[in-house]
Amino acid sequence: MFILTKLQKRHILIAMTALMLLTASSTDIYVPSLPQMVKDFDTIPAIVNLTLSSYNLGIAFGVLFAGELSNRYGRRNTILYGVACFTVASFLIAVMPSIHAIILLRLIQSLGTAVVVIVPRLILKDSMDAREQIRGNGILLMGLMISPALAPVLGAYIAEYFGWRSCFTFSGVFGVLLWIYCWKTTPETNLTPLTNFAGLGNYLQTYFNILRNTNFLALTAVYAGGVGAYYAFLGISSYLYIDHWNFSPTAYSYLFIGLSLAYFSGNILMQRLNRIKLHTVKIIGFGVYSTAIGALIVVISAFLPWKILVIVLVTLGVLFMRAANAIINPTTQVKLMLIFNEQSAAALGLNMCISFTTGALAIWMVTLHPERPFLGLVIISALFVMLCLVVYVLNAKRLQQA
Repeated sequence: MFILTKLQKRHILIAMTALMLLTASSTDIYVPSLPQMVKDFDTIPAIVNLTLSSYNLGIAFGVLFAGELSNRYGRRNTILYGVACFTVASFLIAVMPSIHAIILLRLIQSLGTAVVVIVPRLILKDSMDAREQIRGNGILLMGLMISPALAPVLGAYIAEYFGWRSCFTFSGVFGVLLWIYCWKTTPETNLTPLTNFAGLGNYLQTYFNILRNTNFLALTAVYAGGVGAYYAFLGISSYLYIDHWNFSPTAYSYLFIGLSLAYFSGNILMQRLNRIKLHTVKIIGFGVYSTAIGALIVVISAFLPWKILVIVLVTLGVLFMRAANAIINPTTQVKLMLIFNEQSAAALGLNMCISFTTGALAIWMVTLHPERPFLGLVIISALFVMLCLVVYVLNAKRLQQA
């Protein structure tokens, strides 16, 4: 284990949390502008939403290799190159006149994000024990909590006064500042780097063996189910609230403050359950049942005739599901890393690959009928939550013994 001083731990947690904020905000910051982008490019929501789906798919691909790259070239170098990739792509998106070019650049941007998704967790694994990792992962996820509170509101105001392209310029400037901070403060924690990469067949065999592990499949299905439900909301909510429920982009952006507070609340609950040493799998269970409650509230709202009550219940249900993400995400990932130990980078990468692919699938599925966004949200979110719940119930006892 790499031993960090308290100051080093503080700098690492600040830097890595800020990176989580940067990469999450690159989507959150322009979500209120999606309907305007549809108008500016004279296209349909499904095309504009490819800027979200391509980002998720790029992360899904990148996380398969980010951990191994950091095993070979070091955590520090991999982080620095990842942030540089993200930053350059952000500036290019801000000036591209074609929606198809933006979709491609979002894919490139996401490769930098893939590094941020994986490598900070490996840095924690290099230098902390299991319970410190859970705490550290919870702190890292503060970036995911802060982003929905700040980025959509900031993005709505930036778009109102300077246009939605300025949102990506902002991300680029933020990226430059964080690259400098990481360069100055992030040490190399991988004490046993690989001297060379194994053959492609070796990696494929490793992933195949992981996929055959029933514990991996169960934990990943639980994680992906919760992620899919949230991304279904993310993919359709701007069209639902702005185009169909007549919210202004700024008013809609305030919804994300509630989502951030919900995530923060879920994170606090997860941390408290961890402090009383509740079994990791039971902590996951709290998250699974919370997301099921949220989905049930959303489904119930579909049968009500009063618009204002429907809006309130849908929002409440999504808040429950978002709080559940904060409970499920770090605990499933730590459990995976403990189960696979030496193969933790590959297991975590494959887990994230499947989860981000699921998110991209949810974004696509929920826009299949853009004229009925509410129905799409109800059906797709319920589908993914059902997956999460059923898999957990069937596998909880075995996972506790793993």
